[in-house]
Amino acid sequence: VGHLTMLALAGRRRMMRLTAVLVAASALEARGFNLSNTLGDGVVLQRAPQPAIVWGFGAVGSSVTASLDGVPLPAVSTGTDSIWRIQLPPMPARSEPSTISFVSSDGGRASLRDVLFGDVFLCSGQSNMQYTPRSMAGMNNASAEIASADAFSSTIKIFTVGMDTSCGAPGSGRADCSQPFTQLNPDVPAPTNPCPGSRSCRKPWAAATNATVGGRAWDDFSAACFLFGRQMQQALGVPVGLISSNWGGTPLQAWAPVEALRHCGGASEGGTLYNSMIAPFTVGPMSLSGAIWYQGESNVGHARSYSCLFPAMIQWWRAWFAAPFLWFGFVQIAGYAYSRPVPAAGGAFVPDTARSRAAGDLRQAQLSALALPNVAVATTVDTGDYYNIHPPDKQTPALRLASQALHMIHGLRPSEPVPMYAGSRLVDTARGGTVCVRVDVRAGGQRVKLTRIAPEAATQSSTLGRTPSVPRNRCVTDVFGHDAGKAGAFPEDCGYPAIGGTDGA
Repeated sequence: VGHLTMLALAGRRRMMRLTAVLVAASALEARGFNLSNTLGDGVVLQRAPQPAIVWGFGAVGSSVTASLDGVPLPAVSTGTDSIWRIQLPPMPARSEPSTISFVSSDGGRASLRDVLFGDVFLCSGQSNMQYTPRSMAGMNNASAEIASADAFSSTIKIFTVGMDTSCGAPGSGRADCSQPFTQLNPDVPAPTNPCPGSRSCRKPWAAATNATVGGRAWDDFSAACFLFGRQMQQALGVPVGLISSNWGGTPLQAWAPVEALRHCGGASEGGTLYNSMIAPFTVGPMSLSGAIWYQGESNVGHARSYSCLFPAMIQWWRAWFAAPFLWFGFVQIAGYAYSRPVPAAGGAFVPDTARSRAAGDLRQAQLSALALPNVAVATTVDTGDYYNIHPPDKQTPALRLASQALHMIHGLRPSEPVPMYAGSRLVDTARGGTVCVRVDVRAGGQRVKLTRIAPEAATQSSTLGRTPSVPRNRCVTDVFGHDAGKAGAFPEDCGYPAIGGTDGA
């Protein structure tokens, strides 16, 4: 479906949501005038050239006026869906806090204080995006990375959507997640309440500090999201707003709008996590600079459906955010012992090659999104952890995504090359056959020579703060035979077969 057609469909279906949210709208009207709970004091709104949108709820037909730092804005009327929207004039990046005041004709008042204008990014996916600096044994160099957040307290603001929305059929006492939410679930525990284990609480907009970034494991704040945002802020020098909306162990289907699922022959209702954790941001919609995605482990073994649904999800996210070319960067699933030895006949152990190949197939399926414009990929097959599907190296994927975003959004040259599969051919059939794989690697427009052995930097984790540094990327060292005498040293431990390059080939 073309981009303009998708935007038109999204616009019509936005109006059709009215019937589905009549009960919610009536409740909102009874409560009176209020702002969307995706906003709040300390929010970062998207800078020019995009106009930011702020929105809320009230009585049908009521008039809402607003002012930005005392300058009046045109009045708007609350629609039949009980939603009012105000489009701000495009604002340049501003680190000086602004105030937006709202007054409703029915007497309601609200304000947004300490508002900054900069670049806003949505970070979503499953556990590798949910992974916080203190998760498990901690990300690489966790103490120093957490401490560094204080230096960005005035320029990076973070928002955690929070887990714990319990979906169920109407009348079950649970949230009805069959339709897109207009607000984030107000029943998700507030920051003052204890969070259930490994289930993050919703946090309002707050400054990035060592406390907000380095809080409870799996709760405060997405490591990959923060590190990506820090790279962007350092490179551009503008405020950055980061929205963390993720849930560990979840498949792609849970995050897809109903239109994407139908396109790929799926369900007739939207994914529960899209409906409850993404859709509320599309009500305005919130203006974004881009989105990053780290997910796929829960879809290993289902590459065929992923190759259809992943690009469809991106297209329909773009449609609902009214941004047909929104930059979207994703991380391929990391290197991991997908071919961990399994018992075989006679008491022997053999590699689980079927699982390993399924992981490789899923990575290939993820690349289907590159058929869309303005989509970037960061591989992590070289930065994984043999023993842990949650690798502690979150710096590398964050850097790779930020490099792509800086190049594709702002025209800045990537800071490191991006290798891509460029073809293969069968050679030397007389000796059983050898597959020659061509990898296109470019840096500054020049081809980069490949080496036969992975560089030491790729097989060591130099930021763990211990001496000697502990090898983490077993999948890399095993592939190249460094640990050939140890159990589990199989050439497909990363989900890919071993590939040996030669200089200049």
